[in-house]
Amino acid sequence: MQWLGWAYLIVLALFGCAQLLLGASLWVLGVLVLISSAAVIPLLRNQWRVSDGLYAIMTVYFGAGALLVKTLAGQPVHSNLQVPDLSAGYLLLGFGAITIGYGVARTVVRPSHSAEHLRHLTRHEPNLIRLAVPTFLAGAVFLFLQTQFRPIAVDGGFEPGGFGGFGTFYPLLPLGIALQAALVVRQPVIGRHKAVLAVMMTVVLALTLADNTKRTLFDCLLVIALVFVVHGARLRLRWVIPAGVSAAVLLALVMPAVQIVRTMADVRSTARIGATWAVLREHGFHPIRLATIADRLATGHQRVWRDSYIYPLAWNTERFTMIQPIDLVARGLDEFGTIGGADLWRDPAETLLPGFLLTKTLANAPDRIAWHYGFRENGSIARPVVGLIASSLAAFGVAGVLFLPMLAAGLAFAALDWLGGRLRGSVWAAFILAATSFLAEKEVSTTLSFFCRSYPFLLLVAACLLLIGRVRRPRPVRVIPINGMSL
Repeated sequence: MQWLGWAYLIVLALFGCAQLLLGASLWVLGVLVLISSAAVIPLLRNQWRVSDGLYAIMTVYFGAGALLVKTLAGQPVHSNLQVPDLSAGYLLLGFGAITIGYGVARTVVRPSHSAEHLRHLTRHEPNLIRLAVPTFLAGAVFLFLQTQFRPIAVDGGFEPGGFGGFGTFYPLLPLGIALQAALVVRQPVIGRHKAVLAVMMTVVLALTLADNTKRTLFDCLLVIALVFVVHGARLRLRWVIPAGVSAAVLLALVMPAVQIVRTMADVRSTARIGATWAVLREHGFHPIRLATIADRLATGHQRVWRDSYIYPLAWNTERFTMIQPIDLVARGLDEFGTIGGADLWRDPAETLLPGFLLTKTLANAPDRIAWHYGFRENGSIARPVVGLIASSLAAFGVAGVLFLPMLAAGLAFAALDWLGGRLRGSVWAAFILAATSFLAEKEVSTTLSFFCRSYPFLLLVAACLLLIGRVRRPRPVRVIPINGMSL
């Protein structure tokens, strides 16, 4: 993979040169280029693990994403930041702590024996055929139930009668997709496997529209790409062209339509599918018109839109530019101070404890951080992406930046390596990486909440797969000698 590392560094150098021409701050640009360059570290390893993939994704959120977005927008990387030098300093310290956690976890932790068993279990094609469709159907049913019965936010709380527990079973959906994608890679001449995968993705698109969240579609696309990568599949035009066309249609048409439908408070569940189609027809399937409407709605609902990292543009890409929430927190430290650790522990506590022991609210730590520093209106439930470093800064200042990212990221890297193991040729490891890639943008509290709720479910799924593999394993034939003969 050395050629991939060199190609990445060349592209990174081109972005750096473009930023110099735009007049970028050398300090901010240097920090972003340094963090982006850290993606090469996993490429130098012989045996990739889940932690290597997650660390590479983190370099995008904390470095390469800002370079890409700001360069395409024609803006220097320090623009729209009020304290750019200070923010870049916190970013460098925090990502250094993440890197230390990654290095320690990678050195100390070894994949479990169960991870290796799951690796071999999901390489066995009869197992893939037997498990792919039922697993996907189970995940699709639970996600549909989630869209039907999920509690609705009302005045900062929950609408009575809602139940959000079905979302726990969501990982079954990308797991089924991963198993079916592995069949496509391993048996490319069998058209039935491709047809089944296409039907699965059509169902995923419908569920994405019904749930009005883009994560479902992106997770399934990511797990397909990872399955192809871990199996060393060659790029072929019959795969690249349909995938490229589909991605272009989704980005240009479906994603803006989802943003528009999201503002229709009276449209819920499966009615959103028809509403999305109606929006597309109303605007003549014209991507520029759809993007314009979506941008107008975004700017209308943003209380402090001028704090956007790419203002006056509205690309909805802030989540990939983690220096921006760091700046939002850093600029208010002197005036508002830190919030302490109470809010960081509340989310895991709400995940673990029943409602009669702890009053639960829709707000989470990112909301409370946004209220404290004034970049969201007090009481509004917006679930902004604050990120690991900014939330650590908000909790304990510089001390938090130095230690919390290292501890939270180290825990994530170690636990995922132990459960997922090596990536090469492993459908299971590809699924674990896709199912946990969102941790790259999460805060300390939401990372801890994941290990309180979702990680145990992944352990349960692993145990069920191992049990199925043991039950299906053929028993050896016992040979009984009789009078010198064997039966």
